[in-house]
Amino acid sequence: MATARNKLEELCGRCPVHVAWLGLPHAVAARLAAEAGFEAAVVDREHGAIGIETAAAMVFALGAEAVGAFVRVPDHGRHAVAQALDAGADGLIVPQVESAAEAAAVVRTALYPPAGTRGVALPVIGATGYGTDRNYQAEWNARVILAMQIESRAGLAAAAEIAAVEGVDMLFFGPFDYAADAGLDPHADGAALQAVFAEIVAAAKAAGKLAGVFPWPGQTTSTLAASGADMIAAASDIATLRQGFAAALGESRGA
Repeated sequence: MATARNKLEELCGRCPVHVAWLGLPHAVAARLAAEAGFEAAVVDREHGAIGIETAAAMVFALGAEAVGAFVRVPDHGRHAVAQALDAGADGLIVPQVESAAEAAAVVRTALYPPAGTRGVALPVIGATGYGTDRNYQAEWNARVILAMQIESRAGLAAAAEIAAVEGVDMLFFGPFDYAADAGLDPHADGAALQAVFAEIVAAAKAAGKLAGVFPWPGQTTSTLAASGADMIAAASDIATLRQGFAAALGESRGA
């Protein structure tokens, strides 16, 4: 059976993976990330205005450019998981996972029987090319990448147990929600967040799993990779556009 690292390298061609975080609800955002050279992107359905129809179009745009397509689902629900996978996502990022039982429930929902309970509708889903990929169901359980977000003190306390769940491939640190839960300031308490991330990395690696992270202030992709990150959110489309607009306007007014 392929390891979590094997699966990520097979999908993205490298590890660590630098991902684009997509919050703009349009397939053009996904296409731009692909054209920029990102090996993977996350379509964020937890925050922002991306509905399932738009998410499906974004996933399709990424797949057309051979870019790994992840969807951060809005919750743990069966419907949200099924829709993202049927749209063609290569993997999921699941928010606010706080126990091994929660993680195991997501895994069951994401995998086909007998390992799970994912519904079979091969001729009518984009993931199979509407029935043209004859091997999709047989290969799916061995290649899907499932990342559980650690975003609270409860999640951190259960990190080792979550990582040990069969079918979980990655622990993904959400520093801003964790900081809110723990009463920390992401700008002032970077050292505390670094210590938390170190715990998450240790829990993931001890179980033979991967670690992912969204950078907090003062961190760079290189420092996070050196700290053990296998997947790093390298850029956000919304932040990049906002910063570009601000820079262009400042340059224009200063000219």
